[in-house]
Amino acid sequence: MFYELNLLGLKRNLPILKTPSGLDIAGFNPVGDIELLVKSGEYLSNLLQESNIDFDVILTTELKGVPIAQEVARNLKKDYVCLRKDKKCYMLNPKHTNGNSITSGDSNYYISEPELDKLKNKKVVFVDDVFSTGSTFKSMINFANNEGFEIIAGLAILREGRENDNELLFNFEGVPILCSGFLPLPSLEKTEQNNQNKGEIYGK
Repeated sequence: MFYELNLLGLKRNLPILKTPSGLDIAGFNPVGDIELLVKSGEYLSNLLQESNIDFDVILTTELKGVPIAQEVARNLKKDYVCLRKDKKCYMLNPKHTNGNSITSGDSNYYISEPELDKLKNKKVVFVDDVFSTGSTFKSMINFANNEGFEIIAGLAILREGRENDNELLFNFEGVPILCSGFLPLPSLEKTEQNNQNKGEIYGK
């Protein structure tokens, strides 16, 4: 079973998969999809400029947030910093923070001292592939508050949610979130029904 994603003139068939919590989602993985990353990067970069959001640095987490963060950083000529899911031997005085996402569950994120210094006292935009429940974004806001920088906006290629929760420009925790497309969460009832109707999946 697949969900047909239509994004910025591109079509992608996304498999319907279960998360560790048992929730059905359309599996979106932009890593390696250069055409989609370039188009989304341009779109989100333009949204930031049109929204007059003035910032210093981009923050993301590995892995799926990295390529879209790099596209936006390249377009806007900004640096970006990536939180890693594992502590590496080349990290100088690494610090860590806890996070949570709908696909990965509880996670630890690590950052080296020199990269953390790039964020200190700066206005930061957090970039991810999908905005779903907001749990990752909440974790990043807590991290920012603890480490002395401010997240002033969030960017995501897709917003995942229900039909009545599909705004692509909205506020979350008092911070503007900008997305380039919408991805519905297929309900189990709809999934089972549509499985009998040639596999078409619709959001609820």
